[in-house]
Amino acid sequence: MLKGLSAAFEFLGGLLLFFFDPSVIHDFLVAVTQKELIEDPNDKIANFLLNSTKDLGASSKTFLIIYLWIHAAVKLVAVVGLLRNQMWAYPFSLITLGILTLYQIYHIIFVKFSIGMILLTLFDIFVLWLIWREYEKKRLPIPHVS
Repeated sequence: MLKGLSAAFEFLGGLLLFFFDPSVIHDFLVAVTQKELIEDPNDKIANFLLNSTKDLGASSKTFLIIYLWIHAAVKLVAVVGLLRNQMWAYPFSLITLGILTLYQIYHIIFVKFSIGMILLTLFDIFVLWLIWREYEKKRLPIPHVS
């Protein structure tokens, strides 16, 4: 369920980026977090939001929209399949989320170090473990008592 909620937020984030320039989003977040930062200049959430949006440019905007929407679509397909107990959803989820996670690790190491990407990657690794654990339970036959 958390992954489905995460997918919805990713889709909405991509939608916001599609309709609004990153500078508009950053300016909005500056306005929203200004009071909090006056009270506590070290507020982790407010600073995270501002740092995440300050370096977004036009070229990274298109990439980010596509990435967020693909990530969200894969997660939603996986979540729906898993909620319906479809066996195909387990390998699909493991493979697609695994590929996205490997890309995220590559991006962190070779492209741009990002706390947000690290947190997303750690969350995805945790979800991969949960999916694998559940898949193992479903695959193993239940012994029948005579």
